[in-house]
Amino acid sequence: MATNSTNTLAGLLMLNDERMADVYPTDVLNDAPVLQQMFAVPASSGGILHKYLRTLTAPGAGFRLVNEGITNAAGTFEDVSVSLALLDATFSRDKAVAVGYGKGEIAYMDKESLKSLQAAFFGVECSIFRASINKQFTGLPGSTFWDETGDEQVVDAGGTGTRSVWLLRSAEDGIAIIAGNEGRVDMARADAQIQALDSLSRPYPALQRVIMGWFGLQIGSKYDGVRICNLDGTDDDLLTDDLISSALALFPAGRGANMIVMDRTSRKELQQSRTATNPTGAPAPFPMDAFGVPIIVTEALTTEDQLTTSSTTTTTTSQD
Repeated sequence: MATNSTNTLAGLLMLNDERMADVYPTDVLNDAPVLQQMFAVPASSGGILHKYLRTLTAPGAGFRLVNEGITNAAGTFEDVSVSLALLDATFSRDKAVAVGYGKGEIAYMDKESLKSLQAAFFGVECSIFRASINKQFTGLPGSTFWDETGDEQVVDAGGTGTRSVWLLRSAEDGIAIIAGNEGRVDMARADAQIQALDSLSRPYPALQRVIMGWFGLQIGSKYDGVRICNLDGTDDDLLTDDLISSALALFPAGRGANMIVMDRTSRKELQQSRTATNPTGAPAPFPMDAFGVPIIVTEALTTEDQLTTSSTTTTTTSQD
């Protein structure tokens, strides 16, 4: 997905601690590859509330004869409001460890901040995709997706679970990460000295760094995503180009997917399916795209329950 620094979360994030000169948003997002590439927008209110209009029906238009009228119905819109969720990466560390660090206690807390931020944003990525209930994204505010579409945007691989692959159209008017407070992640200017308790409730001195930001998920249209579900690893229920083709066919013309999100197992299955059809017999390389749409591999996807569908496209293919 072609993006630049101004429309991704890495470009939008501001870490408001000048001491962390060697920590950049791109480093923070290293373990959240989808967030690195997904379109990001600041909350429309500038704070922690995001509002946007979702078009439900297009306005009417048509040819008419001279001196004759025509009835052109007005389009309809839905006013969507998303109250963002607080992402808290606050942590505390034993002061003795921080003071004993060779570069000093501030450098130690900076190093630990990077780890906490990476864990926090990986958690954001997980909250988007770990959806074993119904046909929805889960976790982030604004993430309900198939409430209106039923099974229209689902391709059923025909298995009994336990994995999904997601095709997304991430754009300013599509699926996007919402960052509150203009993308600012707030950190205390000075680490607080607190009294921490061990597992036996015995006190010891510790340093605490407060790290917080506000985030949500924008679903611009019900047609901005398609889910390939019920991949179970058996011969007839593996990820193939045929399944991806069926999923891409569900996007409207001119508003196609610009990222395919999968785990390492699904990427292996796709690679092996291409090897099986390779006329040279040589192993196919690990796929970087399918039909020109980039593939992003993430650890955020996990095993899930079988998804029961009623009107989905079902494509059964084999590697053989």
